[in-house]
Amino acid sequence: MEGCATSKEATTHSPAREAPTTAATAVWLSAGGFDMGSPEGEPGRDTDEGPRTHVALARFQMDVTPVTVRAFEERAEQVRAKDPQAHWWTEAETPQGWLGHCNLGSERQEHPMNCVDWRAARAYCELTGGALPTEAEWEYAARATASTAYWWGETFDVTRVVSSVACTSRGCLGSTAPVVSSGVRCNSWGLCDMTGNVWQWTATTYQEHLGETTPAEPPDVPEKPVHRGGSWLNQVPSLFRSAHRGLAYPRNGLTGVGFRCVLRR
Repeated sequence: MEGCATSKEATTHSPAREAPTTAATAVWLSAGGFDMGSPEGEPGRDTDEGPRTHVALARFQMDVTPVTVRAFEERAEQVRAKDPQAHWWTEAETPQGWLGHCNLGSERQEHPMNCVDWRAARAYCELTGGALPTEAEWEYAARATASTAYWWGETFDVTRVVSSVACTSRGCLGSTAPVVSSGVRCNSWGLCDMTGNVWQWTATTYQEHLGETTPAEPPDVPEKPVHRGGSWLNQVPSLFRSAHRGLAYPRNGLTGVGFRCVLRR
């Protein structure tokens, strides 16, 4: 995966962490459990965020940032060969009606890769030896032990996310932003842009309630894969809560959708 070359260890015992002295590209997350979803009284809660369900997870590694344009571009030909049905768009190919622009083929090399469909995201992660995170892995990593509505606390903080909240209309920010590896957009486990900048694909098929039995043999390509985290397009603060679950709608396009990878050993 993008971050395999340099990694660090996060523990679930202490939420306070110092910025790394070297630029780690992935973080190992200790095995642990958490309550997935949101409590009934949480402001902005959607019904599909419950019932709150306790989930136990094995140790896994997650990329510090969403996969960047530069990293995806280096493997684009391999992604195409691995899955000929995978699809993504360059800046010049940005479909009419999509807000903003696709980043591939632009000078925005350190921005997150966007305009990428689920198949392309999966193929990229598999090529690096990893996989897309499950929805539970994503929320566990985003929360970093926090049980609050947002990973930083109970109220929205515009400085923590790349979003259109401050300018108050969908897509008014104009574009994604370069990824970061430290600072206020990173949680206590050193994972950055878990919320904001781009939504992130997960490997999980959407179901209307948490804890529902999943198919014994999940489909090769989920009909409705869940994505998490909110994006630069979104102006509604509640979409950046750790428990919020997103679905991609064709009319909205994919300029606000990207991904990051995990490694399980």
